[in-house]
Amino acid sequence: MFLSQQEIKAQLSSLIEEGNEAHVKEVCYDLCVGDEVYRSEQHLPERLSDGSPYIILHPGQFALVKTLEVVKVPPEMVGLISIRSEFKFQGLVNVSGFHVDPTFCGNLIFAVQNVGPNDIRLRFREPTFMIMWARLSQPYLPPESARSRQGYPNIPGRLMAQLGGGTITLSQLKRDVEKLHTEVKLFAGLAIALILALIGTILKVVIH
Repeated sequence: MFLSQQEIKAQLSSLIEEGNEAHVKEVCYDLCVGDEVYRSEQHLPERLSDGSPYIILHPGQFALVKTLEVVKVPPEMVGLISIRSEFKFQGLVNVSGFHVDPTFCGNLIFAVQNVGPNDIRLRFREPTFMIMWARLSQPYLPPESARSRQGYPNIPGRLMAQLGGGTITLSQLKRDVEKLHTEVKLFAGLAIALILALIGTILKVVIH
């Protein structure tokens, strides 16, 4: 059973570190874009701030986005994560998975892709993602040898490596096709000119 709005508000301090009640919805909590984003065509993560709050995802581009909030999942619950509908409609999809394990505590890293036809602008501190909490039939009891499930204070290098480096975006593909089209027209014109010159030479030889 999912936590209701009233239950989330009542337990907010145990679910979100320094949570904001204004972000509590009917059955979820809206998560904001944090201060670090890694785009697949960059070498390093990019820092966002109040002075430089925007980052643009081009069509086809992948990114890792750290949440502003520190999320907590009690041992008797599991978290389910998604993207807010206004960004889904723009073409932003979550490719990182859809649940957060019991006992997790830390910032989340969302792996996303822009599958829409236009650029998507993400803004620092803007509610973009969401999390819901569902109760388990019994609490999760981790083995004594298990490591604690901690989040990510920064985007780790291993996640950036898994993203696969550069991405061929739709805009890049369009530019490449247009460049190829121009080159084909150029070479076709040269080929026709050479053929006509060759025909002219042959005709001169035949006539004489």
